[in-house]
Amino acid sequence: MKSIFPGPPSLIQTWIAPYLATLNMYELSKHFHIVLGASLFYQLLFIFSPFISKRFFTSYLTLNYSTRIKWDVHFVSMVQSILISYLVLRCYQDDKLKEDRLFGYSAYRGDIYSLACGYFLWDTITSFRYISLFGIAFYLHGMAALSVFLFSYKPFLMYYGTAFLAFEFSTPFLNIHWFLDKLQMSGGLCQLINGIILLIVFFFVRIIWGLYAAFNVFSDIYYNLNVVPLYLALIYLTANILLNILNFYWYYKMLNALKKRLESPKNCIKMHKMSMTNT
Repeated sequence: MKSIFPGPPSLIQTWIAPYLATLNMYELSKHFHIVLGASLFYQLLFIFSPFISKRFFTSYLTLNYSTRIKWDVHFVSMVQSILISYLVLRCYQDDKLKEDRLFGYSAYRGDIYSLACGYFLWDTITSFRYISLFGIAFYLHGMAALSVFLFSYKPFLMYYGTAFLAFEFSTPFLNIHWFLDKLQMSGGLCQLINGIILLIVFFFVRIIWGLYAAFNVFSDIYYNLNVVPLYLALIYLTANILLNILNFYWYYKMLNALKKRLESPKNCIKMHKMSMTNT
C-alpha cells in the first residue's frame, strides 16, 4: 500500500537523516514531518477543545479548572482513537511485512505510526505538564508507547505495530464513559450499555489480544537473538511488560468502579429499610 501523506521536503530529510541514523531510526527521516505535524494537530485540538465543547455541551462551563483540562485531554484522545482505529483496520490489507516480521518496512504503516508517535509525543509532554492531575501511570504509558513506535523506524517489528495500536479500539468507549460522568448522566442506561461494551472490548483487545501479541513479539525476538540487538530486545521487553501491567491495573480499577456502583444501590435500599423500621 502507498504512503498516506506526501514525503518531507528533500532539504529537511537530508538535514535530519544523519541525526536519526545515529539513533538507529533510519526510516524516520521519511516520516519525521508527520510526527511533528500530528503533535501540532493534537495540541491545536487541545487548545480549541474549550470553544468546541462549551458550544455543544453547556455542562462544560460548570466544570472546575482541573476537570476542564481532563475533558480537553479526553477530547483529543477521542479524535485520535477513532482516527487510528480506522487506519489500523485498513492496515490488515497490507501484507508486505509478513515476509519479514522483524525488520520489514512499509511506507503506509510508517505514516500511520507517525500519527501515533505524534499523539504519544503530545501525550507524554501533556501528562508530564499535568502530572499532578493524571499521575505517573499516564506519563509512563506515553513514554513506553512512544519509545516502542519510534524504534519501529529502525525498522524493527513494524509488522507488530498494528497489533498494539488495536488497543485503541477500547479508548472511544472509555472516553464516552468519562464524558457521561461529567455530563451528569452517571448511572443511566446509556452509561450502563457503554460500560458493558467497554469492559468487553477492553478485556479482549488489551488483555487477551495484548498478551497474545506480546507473546508473538517475544517469540520472534527470542528465536532471532543472533540478529536482534540486545538493547532493542530489552527496550521492547520492558515497554511491553509495563504496558501489560498498566492494562491489568486499569482493568482492575474499572471492575472495582463497577463493583462500587453496583453496591451503592444496595446500600441505598438497606438504608431505606433501616429508616422504615426506625419510624
